[in-house]
Amino acid sequence: MSRRLNIHNRTYQTEAFAEEDGRLRVVGRLTDVKPIGLGPADGEPLVVHDMTLELLVEVPSFEIVDVTAVMHTHPYDLCTSILPDYRAMIGLSVARGFLNEVRRLYGGPRGCSHLTALVQAMAPVAVQASWALVTLDEPLEVLAAGPSGDEAERERRVRMNTNTCHVWREGGDHLEAVLTGDGDARPGWMRERFVKLGFTPSGRPVGG
Repeated sequence: MSRRLNIHNRTYQTEAFAEEDGRLRVVGRLTDVKPIGLGPADGEPLVVHDMTLELLVEVPSFEIVDVTAVMHTHPYDLCTSILPDYRAMIGLSVARGFLNEVRRLYGGPRGCSHLTALVQAMAPVAVQASWALVTLDEPLEVLAAGPSGDEAERERRVRMNTNTCHVWREGGDHLEAVLTGDGDARPGWMRERFVKLGFTPSGRPVGG
């Protein structure tokens, strides 16, 4: 049997934080590690890239209002000269069309391939986190009842998600359920958690 040797690990870590002023801060970190260093004769893990990027995002516009990029570990002194260029993302929306703009701004020799890959991993996190941000102050009873009667929430979901994947395809059953408010279009994990918290699948407190 052939022996498999781990020679390179890349890790993306992304976190989203609710700021006190209602904005969203998305923090991403990329690390590249060679577990055996320069080779079997070395054997000690070697960090070759370690970079952090922070995006401060307005909600619900998803406009980027501040960018901070840091290279903790990088191969060449010249690498850090590209960092100020990533502030050109200020004013862009991390929603629809953002990845195309990132490729236009930083593709190939116009940017750092590793920072650009990190940005592309972070953008969906901002969108995913937005629901939690806008519902921070909602009572569980309101969240459990679902958005079926909330026209603004339905429009927001449709606008953000249409044609982003096969589930949200235009004309598909799921999108139709969200548009009409028929059935329960909430994620399965959400419905399961509400049942665990003492709500019925329809969103009513058990016994209420």
